[in-house]
Amino acid sequence: MSTSLISNPPYNTKWKLPVFAQLQPRFNDCELPPEKNANFAFILTALNKMDAKAVFILPCSVLNGGLKQEEEIRKYLIEKNLIEAVITCPDNMFESTGIATCIIVFNKHKSTTQIELIDMRNTYEVEKREQRGQYGSSSHTNRVYKKAVKVFSDEQMERAIKAIEEHTTEKDFAVSVSPEDVKERKYRLLPSAYFEVDFEPQPHREYKEIIADLNRVIEEKNGLKLTMNESLAKAIGLYEIFQAFKASEEINKAMNETLGFTGEKIIPENFIAMSKKAGELKFENGRKDSVSTILMSILQMWKQHIMYLNIEENRFLLELRDALLPDLMSGKIDIGDKNEK
Repeated sequence: MSTSLISNPPYNTKWKLPVFAQLQPRFNDCELPPEKNANFAFILTALNKMDAKAVFILPCSVLNGGLKQEEEIRKYLIEKNLIEAVITCPDNMFESTGIATCIIVFNKHKSTTQIELIDMRNTYEVEKREQRGQYGSSSHTNRVYKKAVKVFSDEQMERAIKAIEEHTTEKDFAVSVSPEDVKERKYRLLPSAYFEVDFEPQPHREYKEIIADLNRVIEEKNGLKLTMNESLAKAIGLYEIFQAFKASEEINKAMNETLGFTGEKIIPENFIAMSKKAGELKFENGRKDSVSTILMSILQMWKQHIMYLNIEENRFLLELRDALLPDLMSGKIDIGDKNEK
């Protein structure tokens, strides 16, 4: 009787390597997972126990980059022909986190060495679900509100299953790759990295003008900084703003590395911070477990304005990206020389 499993383990959690870990069957043929992150420890443990298929739901970070040990484990999984398919999913599919995730299908009895990579980040339906507040006083825990969650329809899931079964290639959706293809990309498994991209040069504004507009929006966001207790932020629905801020930090850092040739720079964002101090909320909050009605109104207006500024910022980031890509692809910009003007 074959053994299969489906797993959605805790993401990016720390763990402790057992004594003589390398001698254990789950680890004795590959690199040991890092103690800073147990994602691959969960995977290797499952593969050691099952003899058919395993399906994991994990953060997309397992597909790309990471520590050296994680890259070596991806290499091991591919060379052993254990990965059947990878599906990248949209963000906001879970009620407790907005993080983008992926589905990895492992199969010990593959009939081919091909790996099907599917990008479903823009393939979803939106579903409204009722929830109760889970943090703070009874005024929050008794509150019922609606939350938008992204889901896959039956037709969308059938489309992905068909692509896996038939090893199809479909523009901007699915691609079937060989182990050699993955090796060329240093064992990265993000589907979008394998899609063919058509670039048609388009006229665009000067980089200086785009970045000036982008910085103007960031400066306005930075004009009001909110520092508050993390649990309280989750209770009143502001933690997602902090998550967006952290993601934006990484995007702006990457953009600045690419923009070195322009002499311009995107300024850092500094409009929100989380605190572990019980009840902390700046602008002043005198209670530890709830927020006054008046302040709730102020926070709601602030949140709506930040969302508007996020849209504006994304608009200029997209414009900047669309301006950069043709110049990068054509060789007009050589990012290898950061001092080039």
